[in-house]
Amino acid sequence: MAQKYCVRKKTNVLDKKKFKYYAVPVLSGVVSTKKLSKAISDRCTVTESDILAVLNSLSVVTKKYISDGFKVKLMDIGDLYLAISSQGFDNPEDCTSSKVFAKRICFTADKELKEVLYDIEFEQVK
Repeated sequence: MAQKYCVRKKTNVLDKKKFKYYAVPVLSGVVSTKKLSKAISDRCTVTESDILAVLNSLSVVTKKYISDGFKVKLMDIGDLYLAISSQGFDNPEDCTSSKVFAKRICFTADKELKEVLYDIEFEQVK
């Protein structure tokens, strides 16, 4: 199945009179945890209920490890980790813990997952 995309006009943020056209993905849908567990159980001898329990536990412990400052490495999938930020300061002493905030959860795909990129075909939709 080809990855669908459409073409969108995007305005230059610095010059509102300039724009370009870009390909943007058209999602085929959303795969829920339940649907994932069903697909996984069809490929092995573990029940769908057991897989749901494991995926739920994975979510809980991943949040805990990230909160505790760990990078979570998911085999052949990638790494999840916390990105933090603060405003800039002239003196390092001014960068106190009260001025640091969690910015986002980052994901870096493993080489094995990135390999799927070489096999994707594209199809434009209107």
